[in-house]
Amino acid sequence: GTGLQQGRAEMATQDESKKRKAEDATEEPAAKQAKEDAEKEVDAASDGRPALKATIGYNAADTTLNVFSAMDSKVLMALSEGGLQYLLAGARANVAMKAGRYMYEVKIIESLNPAEAAQGGKGPQPRQTVRVGFSTPGSPLLLGDSDDCVYFDSDGWFGAGKQKRKCSQSFTREQVVGVLLNLDSSSPNANTVSVFRDGVRMAEPQALPERLVGKALVPHVTYRNVSLQVNMGPSQLKPVPFKCRMIQTAASADTVASKDASAGGKCEVVLPVALPDEGTFDWLDGFLEKNPSYVELSDRKILDWAMASGLQRPAAVQASNDKPTFAFGLKGMDDMSVQRLVKSIAPMVPRNYVIMEVKANLIKDERAEVLSRFPGFKKTAMVVMGEPSIEFKKRAQDRILDQKQAKLDTEWKVKKAEKERQRTIAKKQKELALARQKAEEERKKAAEAAAKDEKMEDEKKEEIKEEEIKEEKEEEDDGLGESPPKAELTEEEGKVVFRPKVGHGDLAPTALAKSLGLFTLPEKSEGFDEVKYAWEPAAKSSEHLRKWVLETKRTTLLEHLQPSKQFTEKVMSWQKQFAEWQQKQQAFKAKPPPAKKDEEAEDAKAKLDIFGVEDVNNIGDGEPLYANFGPEDWALAQLRYELHLLQEAFRKDVDDVDRAQIPEGHLTYYYNKYFRKQLNPGVFHLKSIAELISTFLKDTVSLSGEPTSLVSQLSPDMDVDEADIFVKFAEESRRERKRRQDAGDETSKLKYTPPAALATATNTTATPKPAVQSTWSQPKQSWSGGGGGGWKGGWNRW
Repeated sequence: GTGLQQGRAEMATQDESKKRKAEDATEEPAAKQAKEDAEKEVDAASDGRPALKATIGYNAADTTLNVFSAMDSKVLMALSEGGLQYLLAGARANVAMKAGRYMYEVKIIESLNPAEAAQGGKGPQPRQTVRVGFSTPGSPLLLGDSDDCVYFDSDGWFGAGKQKRKCSQSFTREQVVGVLLNLDSSSPNANTVSVFRDGVRMAEPQALPERLVGKALVPHVTYRNVSLQVNMGPSQLKPVPFKCRMIQTAASADTVASKDASAGGKCEVVLPVALPDEGTFDWLDGFLEKNPSYVELSDRKILDWAMASGLQRPAAVQASNDKPTFAFGLKGMDDMSVQRLVKSIAPMVPRNYVIMEVKANLIKDERAEVLSRFPGFKKTAMVVMGEPSIEFKKRAQDRILDQKQAKLDTEWKVKKAEKERQRTIAKKQKELALARQKAEEERKKAAEAAAKDEKMEDEKKEEIKEEEIKEEKEEEDDGLGESPPKAELTEEEGKVVFRPKVGHGDLAPTALAKSLGLFTLPEKSEGFDEVKYAWEPAAKSSEHLRKWVLETKRTTLLEHLQPSKQFTEKVMSWQKQFAEWQQKQQAFKAKPPPAKKDEEAEDAKAKLDIFGVEDVNNIGDGEPLYANFGPEDWALAQLRYELHLLQEAFRKDVDDVDRAQIPEGHLTYYYNKYFRKQLNPGVFHLKSIAELISTFLKDTVSLSGEPTSLVSQLSPDMDVDEADIFVKFAEESRRERKRRQDAGDETSKLKYTPPAALATATNTTATPKPAVQSTWSQPKQSWSGGGGGGWKGGWNRW
């Protein structure tokens, strides 16, 4: 019995020991967890220094245009119609922290779901979002749009500049989010930022990026489709587990107040007046760097705003810097509603603006429309024309040098990596060869162990070793150096001032062509308080504008130009008369030849003064002047008329003394635009339009002047009734060719292939059909015989 009792006691002791171990094992993780959950921050010590007196709020210049502040800056809302529902809103407070430990709170009090009329696109996700954090004064107004900020967002991400990582829990409507910034150098958590939800820590303290340490940081919120309550103090909405002062009660010595640019005087609106592709936007970027309180109003800035808000950049299409493409597939963005809202909102928000509209700022009426929207603002025109300033040139050359250096750096790194790869391969190959050599030596050594001279073996090994070292030393120098080569500007690059034009550049060709004649310099009489000249004075800027406009007119196609009604009527009359001539020629050819030729009459016709003929339809005995025309003569007669008419119609339709003639380089374009067909010198077996005109048409038109342009040699007031001059020119040319051929000049033979035959022979697409068949088509005529040989076919292609 005693043994049984002792056994039971031992078992009880063992069970108790196991139970105690189990309890200890349970307590260890709990203690560890409790240690981990212990708050990292401690209670704030009392501070007798004077507290901040200014009320924390938001300066107009530190909020995006869609921000609406209410209740003494305690509530922040955002406009959410007309495309603004896709854009983030940003608000940066007017007081920055430079020391100490302080916090502020934000609560989502309203979540919005504005309608989205998608047209194949997708709005940014999530639709509702909030970012709370800190940024440096003067940084972009959207958290995450630069490296000068830190923030926590509503999905649990921590952002340091443009980098994000998941580190906390999410927060939503009616939850109070506190953001604490610790800049207290004596704290173990110095230079960190923390986030709390309803008073409970959501993440470990997050270290500030090195670039932000030592800088003053401002409370900053970014949001979309929500309304926020922002509490800067003095008391907390949801107390945290330790005593912490709110920013509104911060010591004045720990803060820096930002200056309101709109206070103490009129706000200014600046209109830069600059020529397309002559440094317009580069000058603006430099101006904004020097004047950060100014807000740019332009389509490019709205596009940047959309990109920063999470919209995908539209597919690349032909657009300009002045009017970039808005093709997001979202109605409010694509129909320019955002631009209209911005135009309406901006005058109501007191701040300094730069309105960047390249075309509009060059046109008097459009400048007046802009100025009318900003009553109460100081209005300044800034003319940026002529020879750029030294500072601008230096910036331009520095930019080219930086781009060139970046290219050299990339090339050097690629070459360096390739050299390293080759060196590694060579090293491995050498090691393999050495291993094989050693194995061979070991084999020989084993076979000749008795007779092998150890001294010889050592010398061989030393020789191999020295060779290896020598080879390694040779491989160490790859010829690329320790750093990339330094970029230098060439003589030509040193002369470059403006960026090379890419695509359409600053202004689309159509917009430029339509408005070119309206470009003027601004004057105070238009409503400006001041007209400034950034580069050259008024007289030189005016002369530069005049020369630029003249040169641009000479090189710009008028894509919007359309043939006038008068031109169409003249063409129809010509077509009618042309057809009648062909019919009369056919009728004359159908007559039986006379039984006996009148030699005297034939001789008189041969010596006929062509330009003295009063009726081209009858030069005697019912014979028309054009009786012996072949297809090439008809083609040249018609081409003479068309080029003469084209030049005169162009002059009248454009109605611009600076652009009265068609430049040689634009001739084929306008010929096609007016006549709906191609001007092809290949039908006459010639290579260029200039050769065609100088060879066959110089009696009617010429290419002359500077720059070379189409010039008619005839009276501009010639009526279609006088169009027989073109038949006379054609007949004179035909007789001259025949005279030379009869004299044995083989070079005078005219080679001609009708367009239809040429298209078939070269397997190319036929000349496009005219848009209006009744206006451009020709009745088909058949011809046989005649001085030029028989021909059958239609003249509608000419």
